Amino acid sequence: MGKNYNGTQISQSVTVSEVAGATVEDCRNKIFVYDENGKAILATGGTKPFIGVALIEAGINDMFGEVSGKVEAGDDIDIQIKDIGSVLAGEAIAKGDEITAGADGTAAKAKAGDYVLGIALSKVAKDGYARVQISKYQKNA
Repeated sequence: MGKNYNGTQISQSVTVSEVAGATVEDCRNKIFVYDENGKAILATGGTKPFIGVALIEAGINDMFGEVSGKVEAGDDIDIQIKDIGSVLAGEAIAKGDEITAGADGTAAKAKAGDYVLGIALSKVAKDGYARVQISKYQKNA
C-alpha cells in the first residue's frame, strides 16, 4: 500500500519579514545581516552571515519614486533567504562569481574568508541587477 501524505506540511516560503534596525534610504535588492539586537541592517562587507536580499517591493512604495524603498528603524523589511533572486551590483559581476556584500549592501565579488550570499547567474555592470542563486556559506581563507 502506498504512503498517504495528506496533511503533511512543507513550508515553501522563500522570504522572511524582519524589523529594520536602522533607517535605510533604499533597501530594495540590497543584502542584509542581523545587528546585535537581532534586527535587520544593511550588510557592510562579507564579515557576517547574511539574512538575504530585500525584495524589490520592500520599503515604501512611492509612485513618484522620491522615497521608494525607504525603511525607517522599526519598519518591516521583506527579505528573500533562498532560491534565485536579484541583487543590486556595487561593482562589475561575472556569471559564476561568488557574491558577498560591499560597503553599502550591494553585491561584490567574494574574497577569501568572506561570507558568500550565493553564485551569480548573470553578468552585470556596476549598478545593474545580478541574478543570484542564494546558497549561503563562508569562503575558505
